[in-house]
Amino acid sequence: QRLLTNAHVVADAHLIHVRRSDGHRKFVASVVCLCFESDLALLAVGDEAFWHGLEPVQFYQGLPRLQSEVCVVGFPDAPSGGETVCVTQGVVSRIDLHSYSWDSSLLVVQIDAAINAGNSGGPCVDQESGLVVGVAFQKSVSSGADNVGYIIPVPVVQHFLECYTTGVWGFGVPGFDWQLLDNPSLRDLVGLPADMTGVLVSTVEVTSPARHLLHPVEDIVLSVDGQEVGEDGTLLLTQPTADGSRPRSLRLKLEWAFRRLPPGTEIRLEVMRQGERREVMLPVSRPSPLVPSDPLDGERLGTRPEYLLVGGLVFVPLTEPYLTEEYGEGWDSCPARLRNIAQHGRMKHAGQQVVLLSDVLACNFTQGYEVYRRLPVERCNGQEVKNLSHLASLVASSETDAFLRFDLAENCVIALKREGISEATAAVMRNNQITDTSHILRRDTAGPE
Repeated sequence: QRLLTNAHVVADAHLIHVRRSDGHRKFVASVVCLCFESDLALLAVGDEAFWHGLEPVQFYQGLPRLQSEVCVVGFPDAPSGGETVCVTQGVVSRIDLHSYSWDSSLLVVQIDAAINAGNSGGPCVDQESGLVVGVAFQKSVSSGADNVGYIIPVPVVQHFLECYTTGVWGFGVPGFDWQLLDNPSLRDLVGLPADMTGVLVSTVEVTSPARHLLHPVEDIVLSVDGQEVGEDGTLLLTQPTADGSRPRSLRLKLEWAFRRLPPGTEIRLEVMRQGERREVMLPVSRPSPLVPSDPLDGERLGTRPEYLLVGGLVFVPLTEPYLTEEYGEGWDSCPARLRNIAQHGRMKHAGQQVVLLSDVLACNFTQGYEVYRRLPVERCNGQEVKNLSHLASLVASSETDAFLRFDLAENCVIALKREGISEATAAVMRNNQITDTSHILRRDTAGPE
């Protein structure tokens, strides 16, 4: 028996208490697993008294119908209505792909039932069948938007639960980007006949299996698993119904055909290149963003963030949580350079990280370098830095050099005399109660180095 909630509700919590809506006693819960990609988490409650008399929820099969009536159950905070359980009603307004984080876009159901802080993780129930159609997790805060809430639909929830059961984590991605072919001149240029539709492969991720199977600006994807790709980049997908009636069809963005599959699953593409059609079996890959939103993979890599301490210099990989911690939820004061890397940067090789000089701790050895905080590190002693682990190895391997040189962005240079680094590092560790000079993850074995 497990409790299902949002990952953002329990992330970073040291102590979790849960209480039944019909009781007054608090019970201690623990996190079983987290998935920030889908913003879902499972909790365990060890005390059997909590579970006594409770029945597990039943999920709606597939997606709810548009305009079907639903209700959201939760505990909005006091400014939104008090401390007792709250039920709001509305209808299903839209089904589409929507952003879960900077690097994750998955299927959502939009509803007009009120969702406020405290509703997150609560069930959304179909009023006709009494079945759960999703988990509340977001609301629109845009000016002019009233009662626009989002729930995580059952297909995404079931995928998350399958990840927990199988241990194969993640939602697949195609590994390539595409361009629409709705312009007649462009269609003629690439040789797409007037009676056919598809999308043009524009770029291929270097870390994806697609790099061996697809050619950018040459290949046109005509269909995916037998479903034709529309000129608007959508697919007609069939959805089962809860009552067993005739399945419904829904046009969704092409991306969902890949996102709904576990990484490693093969998907069949019909591709045309220079007028010749062929079939490609493409393994969907796992997302590998240059600036990840979940650098610890739902805490499966531990709970300690990565860092490297050299003298008073603190180096960390650039991640979405780091930017949020430094610049707030909206990254309002984030430098344009870092924002551009986070939103548009792409890996050039597997395992690549953007390494930042995160901080310069008080130390005579590093005085004057405080102004270079938050600049990316490009080279160390003349060698390009691939990731934090690589930087640590470059620092360790240069012990015979008189100086340790770091070349940062904006042509800034930091130099440290080798003979003083060990003593300065030890002093900084004592003054700041730091126990280790580094914590670096080896992602091939999912453990600390």
